[in-house]
Formats: sequence, structure tokens, C-alpha cells
Amino acid sequence: MAGESSRLLIGAPLSLTGRYALMGRLAAAGLWQAMEDVRGLGGVRIGAERLVPALAVVDDESTRAGVRRALNDLSKADVLFGPYGSDLVEEAAGVAAERGRVLWNHGGSADQVQGLPRVLSVLSPAGAYAGPVLEALADLVPEARLLIAAGSGRFAQTLAEGARRVAERLGMVVAGTIPHADVPDDPTKQADVLLAAGTFADDLELIRRLKDRPPALAAVGAGIGRFGLELGSQAEGVVGPSQWEEGVRFRADVGPREADVIRSLRAAVMANLRAEGTGGGIDYPAAQAYAAGQIALRCVEEAGTTEDAALERVARDFRCTTFFGRFGLGADGRQQEHQVLAVQWQDGLKRVVGPASLAEAELRLG
Repeated sequence: MAGESSRLLIGAPLSLTGRYALMGRLAAAGLWQAMEDVRGLGGVRIGAERLVPALAVVDDESTRAGVRRALNDLSKADVLFGPYGSDLVEEAAGVAAERGRVLWNHGGSADQVQGLPRVLSVLSPAGAYAGPVLEALADLVPEARLLIAAGSGRFAQTLAEGARRVAERLGMVVAGTIPHADVPDDPTKQADVLLAAGTFADDLELIRRLKDRPPALAAVGAGIGRFGLELGSQAEGVVGPSQWEEGVRFRADVGPREADVIRSLRAAVMANLRAEGTGGGIDYPAAQAYAAGQIALRCVEEAGTTEDAALERVARDFRCTTFFGRFGLGADGRQQEHQVLAVQWQDGLKRVVGPASLAEAELRLG
């Protein structure tokens, strides 16, 4: 397809409305800026030809049916990116497999989804999310009782299972895994550590209604800047996982210099999400979408074609570092080289507290 035109069509179904709208719009900003930066460097080189990437985003409305409709509209895309949310990525992966396409995954972390055929994942799998958070807490809350509040989706259940494995390894006692709605307003009798793994809205609602907190409170939503804006002082002390933070720097061998990426990406995020508010930061859904765009187009250059089978072969063996961190797929197809961070809200700011080698601040207990 690439030889027919100087344009390289990049397609992405993303949630611009619905339950994933915040994350989808962050991802759209990141992917858009990645294409802008590639164009600014002269486009994508295939042989002697320079191709200019053009991004087409179609709103999937945060539904599986919307993903299928969006992918129908994007059937002529040369390179295909997935939506945000493991359930929607699962739907997109099914459509891609039916059509013999590869799907670049920047927004679906459930381990089962990452292991699907022809899915190329940039972000760490959900099973790894709780590790840095619980490891950071383990020394301060020895032999803790862990209560997990988990949603019913693949992402939440996979994260919860990973948390149980890590907790047992660290000597914690797993008090149970229950829905958010079943967590009592005062969970201190049941747990020393409460880990919330639901949608962003579910995590916010749970934290707002707690009348008393256990010594340690963690939530997946805490990795997003808007978490602090929504909760104000209630965000203080909450720990969470993050795929990327501005304060952690990597020496990139793919894509622009980190300082340049952060500058351009921040402008893109603020321009696209000014109405919702972002806390002034970039947030990892935008960062991982940007990284996916840069890596995918480098793989196109390495393959010398946009033909899907060739692109997949190159991507499976490709190893690199972007401003987002390491990229490298395991034999099972899951992302294995990227590292999840633990963050905590301290004095109104989101600070990296783990792993220790990358920490900006020491973990605090409430």
C-alpha cells in the first residue's frame, strides 16, 4: 500500500466520548503528537521513498460495537493502532485477526489481551501493575492484610491476580478480593492495605466515601494527574501504579530527545484536554500512545514495508528505548522490558516512590 502514495495512513479507534473518554483523548493527543514529530523529521523512509504519516482517529464511543464501526471506517489504514481499555482492545484484536492485520496496542494491559495473536504491546501487562506498589509498601507495613477492590473486567481481574501473587511472595495476608461497592466505609478492621483496581470513576467514588482509611491506600487511578484535581486533599497519601512519569528519564535510541518530547507532548495534551483539566502534566496514556507511534513507524522503516506479516516479524524481535522506557516483546507476545513505577500523592504532587532506584521521594504512610 505504501508505494501507491506519499501518504502513510495511520488509523486508530479511540474513545473521545463515553466511559474511557479521558484516557482516550489523552491517547489521541499522544498519537497525534508522535505523527507530528515524525513529519517534522521528514516522514517515514521506505527505500528511497519518504512517506508522510497522516493520522485518522474515529470515536469508538467506549463500546465494543463502536470499535467495530470505527475499524470499518479505518479499513484502508496502512498501520493500525488499538483503542484504550483492555475490553476494547480485545474487540479490536479480534477484528484485526479476522482481517490479517497487526494491532499496535498502547492502551490494553490485561495479560490475556497482550497475548492475543498479532497484538504488539508497548505498555507493561496488568499482572505487573501491583508489584512496585506492594513492594514499596511491604517494608513499611510488614505482614500486612491486603484487601483488593476489583472490577469485573479483564484488566481489573488480571491486576488483582497479580497483586495476590506479589502479596504472598512478600508475606502479606490477602484478606480477599471484592467489588468496590462491597468495601465498607471503614475497612480498617479488615485490612492494613486497601488496593482499588477499577475504572477511574470507581476508584474516585470509593475513596470519597471512605470514613476511615487503613494505614496504606492504593488505587490504579492515582497514576493520573486528574486524580489529584478530582479528590483534592483526599488524594493525599494514595499510592498507585504508573507506566511513566516525567521525573524518570531514559536515554532514547528511538524518537526525539526526551526534553523535546515532553515539551511538545505537554502542549498537545493541554490543547486537546483543556476543558477536562489534566493537572498540568502529561500522564502515561498520552506518553505510551506517543511511544507506540514512534516504535511502530520505526518498525515500518526496519521492515521496508507496511505489509502486516513483515511488520509483525520485525516488531517481535525489535528492542529499543524511547523516552517512555524500554520496549521488548516476550515469546508469549506480552511486553516484558518496560517497567511499571509506583507513585504517591504527596503535598498535592504525584511523586515516584518505587522502585527505589528511580524514586523521587520516600513513601509515606497515612
